[in-house]
Amino acid sequence: MQRVHYCDDAGWQATPTAQHALRPWLQERGSLTARLKRQYADFSVQLVREAWCKPNLDERLLLQLAMGTQAWVREVWLMGDGQPRVFAHSVIARKDLRGAWYGLRKMGRLPLGAALFANPAVERGVLHFRKLSPAHALYKTVAKHLPLLPRQPLWARRSLFCLQQHHLLVTEVFLPGSARQAGTL
Repeated sequence: MQRVHYCDDAGWQATPTAQHALRPWLQERGSLTARLKRQYADFSVQLVREAWCKPNLDERLLLQLAMGTQAWVREVWLMGDGQPRVFAHSVIARKDLRGAWYGLRKMGRLPLGAALFANPAVERGVLHFRKLSPAHALYKTVAKHLPLLPRQPLWARRSLFCLQQHHLLVTEVFLPGSARQAGTL
């Protein structure tokens, strides 16, 4: 996989400056899905949206998509103890939604992480981190679905996954209290 290193003016950084409790979750190189399954006996995935839509500006730039181009976007809640713990947002360009990635359009409530980490041909790029302010598009999406969300920054991480030169961008937004609830931190 071509290693894509990006620390751009969109605010994504190569090193998280998160408080101690959340740092291990942000820096987890393995499957976040697997870690959440170990933590919560009743782990589940709740589908929010799967659709063709315009990616956020920073996603469009990273995936090198022309303005106005639509991509396949999947958004889910990663649930534990019946509560949303992480908001996962995945983007794949039309040109990359082929071959083995084609099945991603039909994931539904299946955990994407399980599929990605089960395939040894999938390579994960570098993790990047950002503290999302209430003005960020992903923060607004989370707040739309969680009206009682406190107006405080949310930590997110993202990375590119590559399979046969086709890319998938996965962003995970950690909800307030997710580190405290996890218990193992």
